[in-house]
Amino acid sequence: MKCVGGRSARLGLGKAPPSAAATSQRTAAAESRVRPAPQHNNAVFRPHSLRSSVERNVCAAAVQNATRPSSGASRELEQPIDLDAKAAESGLPRVLIAGGGIGGLVAAVALIKRGYPVQVFERDLTAIRGEGKYRGPIQVQSNALAALEAIDVDLAESIFEEGCVTGDRVNGLCDGVTGDWYVKFDTFHPAVDMGLPVTRVISRVTLQRKLAEKAEELEGKGVLCNDCHVVDYEENVDPATGRKTVSAILEDGRRFEGDLLIGADGIWSKIRTKLIGKTEPNYSEYTCYTGISDFTPPDIDTVGYRVFLGNGKYFVSSDVGGGKMQWYGFHKEAAGGTDEPGKQKERLLSIFGDWADSVTDLIRATPEEDVLRRDIYDRPPILQWCKGRVALLGDSAHAMQPNLGQGGCMAIEDGYQLALTLDRAVTSAQPGQAVDIEGALKTYFSQRVVRASSIHGLAGMAAIMASTYKAYLGEGLGDFGKWLMQFKIPHFGRVGGKVAMDLTMPGVLSWVLGGNVNALSYEDRAPHCRIPDKPKAFAESDFKLFMDDDAALLKAANAQWAVTPLTDEGRLGTEPTTEPAVMICDDGAVSIGASRDCSVVVSGTAIMDQHAQLTKKDGHHYVAATGPTWVNDKQLQAGITKQLRPGDVLAFGSKDASLKFKIKMYHRDERDRLERSWNASSAKREDVREPVAA
Repeated sequence: MKCVGGRSARLGLGKAPPSAAATSQRTAAAESRVRPAPQHNNAVFRPHSLRSSVERNVCAAAVQNATRPSSGASRELEQPIDLDAKAAESGLPRVLIAGGGIGGLVAAVALIKRGYPVQVFERDLTAIRGEGKYRGPIQVQSNALAALEAIDVDLAESIFEEGCVTGDRVNGLCDGVTGDWYVKFDTFHPAVDMGLPVTRVISRVTLQRKLAEKAEELEGKGVLCNDCHVVDYEENVDPATGRKTVSAILEDGRRFEGDLLIGADGIWSKIRTKLIGKTEPNYSEYTCYTGISDFTPPDIDTVGYRVFLGNGKYFVSSDVGGGKMQWYGFHKEAAGGTDEPGKQKERLLSIFGDWADSVTDLIRATPEEDVLRRDIYDRPPILQWCKGRVALLGDSAHAMQPNLGQGGCMAIEDGYQLALTLDRAVTSAQPGQAVDIEGALKTYFSQRVVRASSIHGLAGMAAIMASTYKAYLGEGLGDFGKWLMQFKIPHFGRVGGKVAMDLTMPGVLSWVLGGNVNALSYEDRAPHCRIPDKPKAFAESDFKLFMDDDAALLKAANAQWAVTPLTDEGRLGTEPTTEPAVMICDDGAVSIGASRDCSVVVSGTAIMDQHAQLTKKDGHHYVAATGPTWVNDKQLQAGITKQLRPGDVLAFGSKDASLKFKIKMYHRDERDRLERSWNASSAKREDVREPVAA
């Protein structure tokens, strides 16, 4: 799919536009019920100017605001709207929605756009379900973004502007300990090839606020009822007329009547309990620590998000814009665990402390008070989302684990599909004929259940795969396993899993991101791509190179390499190390030895005046030794040059030297901030060029 034209040149792909006769018939049928003509979004165009700044900065304000309640979401709203009056005016069914989270608000906006009278009941508009309890960002992938475009172009554009694009870079799975790539994902090309927006992350609070504001803009502030907790419902039949209705019953005893009720009230849904009976959610066996750190990874311009794999634990990091990173640390343990106050980072580093710098740097850069913890639950797929005039949507129907980032996306797809299906039932009804609402809800269920259940299963499989990864034979086998692991024999599961994922992942990604394309009405959204979604830090043609060549991807990072002392504080502490680092520059070598002329001066009986040199050539970094030198506990022969990697640990003079050094990468923006910290720290200690004992 080629990007052409201005901001959003729309190209018809895949499906032919509806015929003029079909469109005319639909419009005439709608007008016969005194219904306003639908406002189709695909004819809306607005000028757009390309942003000169890097895309990852566009949601800085959103992420900063994500740590406090939104004033727009917390205010008291107006009295409920008069559903009966609006129904009499429009001739359309009255819709009650239990839950003002993302799924409920998407359904509300989609229905209001089509003229339906809607009332949303929310227990607390300042609380965002799931991750939003912690005011964290949410990943909105291409499939959900396309559904939002189909609902309302202006709403979608405002979300695009607030979001931070991660799909324009390389993403994937890495070994947790080494940080080496295991499998890479290209989510960019599957999206643009199918005419879809590219995946973004956005503050969950901001997303909910924008949806709420759009609903109020279209219907008035009374559309959202705050402090209204739906705990029950009743279906009724008027004995005189035979008319069927449903009443939502609030916790305070108030009752509201409508023609259908949508249960979008989350994993602990009261509507679900009434509809199918009480069931308990499944504990995933994992607790999750999460935080947002003010830290810029060295490869932020080329890598969007990563999942670091381990055995009984895994770690996820994602750029969320504004120089901030969102991270999640998952650990297998019993539910209900707690930590001592002020000890969460310490516990995290006891779990992940020997993992790659890409993991530990994020933990150390997060303030203790910003680290939060929750247990992960889901619910198994069910085969009954609706009964009578009541239907479930989002987590109330298919709460899933967060490993695919599709929980909220499925709720958005649900909301669009429900509105579209109900609308088609209304349109197909003959003048004077009752709308088959129960049939429409059954159709909605049949259109959604296979896709939602499949993605639910994939999310569970992703969690198992991420947490049962073993790099080498012997892992988890006690003392014998430790002995066996020294030979670094690749684990069979690791090798077979990589082959399987390399073969299947492109197809899986295409289906996850684009499997809902045919469900979007052509009248609502024609396939198109957006020029601002193109990669910003590298040419699009480099995608294939970076997917195939780890070294090329590493070399492309906008980063400076450095050698830094690996002190006890830096290795084991919960805060970022303040030890100064010596940058490895293009214009000279970093010399290490006993001579005070060296860049790094070390002392010891086995240290030579010119002991070793670190150099950079053609974007790669090397160490050459004159005296005894160890790289990752393996001795480097004198006169031999070895290529270095981030995370390598160097020892000079003795393998067991009391002071070792680590090779680290710093993003150039992060380097400037750290140098200020180092300078301040150095003012309180001896000059860095004084000899240090090895």
